[in-house]
Amino acid sequence: MKLPRTTRGKYSVEAVAKALDILNAFSSSEELTLNEISRRVRLNKSRTFRLLHTLAERGYVNRCGEGTGYRLGMKLFERAAGVRRDIKQVAQPFMQTLHNRFNETVNLGVLSDGDVLYIDILESSRPFRMAATVGCRMRAHTTAMGKALLAHLAPTKSGEQASVSRISVAQRQELTRELALVRSRGFALDDEQNEPGVACVGAPIFDAAGRAVAAISVSGPAYRIQAKRLSIARAVVTACSEASKSLGFKKEKISPQRRREPQKVQGKSVVLSGSPRHSASLR
Repeated sequence: MKLPRTTRGKYSVEAVAKALDILNAFSSSEELTLNEISRRVRLNKSRTFRLLHTLAERGYVNRCGEGTGYRLGMKLFERAAGVRRDIKQVAQPFMQTLHNRFNETVNLGVLSDGDVLYIDILESSRPFRMAATVGCRMRAHTTAMGKALLAHLAPTKSGEQASVSRISVAQRQELTRELALVRSRGFALDDEQNEPGVACVGAPIFDAAGRAVAAISVSGPAYRIQAKRLSIARAVVTACSEASKSLGFKKEKISPQRRREPQKVQGKSVVLSGSPRHSASLR
């Protein structure tokens, strides 16, 4: 019998993996000593120092003060900024379509240390203004974009851990149920959870590897968003699906047997396409 060929782990380079572990050991802009980094990545100090020295030469970490501490270097942020610019360029036309159709505020965000970082915003021409601005951060578990992204993270991922560590056990359980619903229907809701009087509908954007790398949302006064929430949800999911395709994402094929029955919403069946899972409901 011919066994399936696998390359799992075959081409993994340990030194590269350990260097990436070191970069992942840092939380945002914190400063760490050699001992602290060594403990976090479970390497001896000698090898940790050599890897840090190489990363420092390339600008991915910086030595601080008298050389006893380390921070993430600007090179890493430059690379991250480049990725975010690419996402902005890809998302911009789809955001503009949403903006033209609804004349509500359209947001683009990414996960960053358990928060949603707003990287682009198209403001509504109407006088009502949201609190969010480009570059600001909001708690991921209170925003539609944040929940759309958290729903597609593994529970052990640092972004979700950072987010849920700041809420109570009861809130965490409710969030877990809500994230399951987000995965099922393909979009997330924020009904005045993040900002009084403001509602929001958001959906994730996937890259070629199937990772949720960003999210788009439409937000505005709660009474306006709630009145047309179904049409907004459909449009946002479609926009994110098209943006995902532009990044190389291929929607997984779900057989009819695996699809859930569409749920009833005020007497209507709601089925949204464009995300890895198709069933949708509004609550």
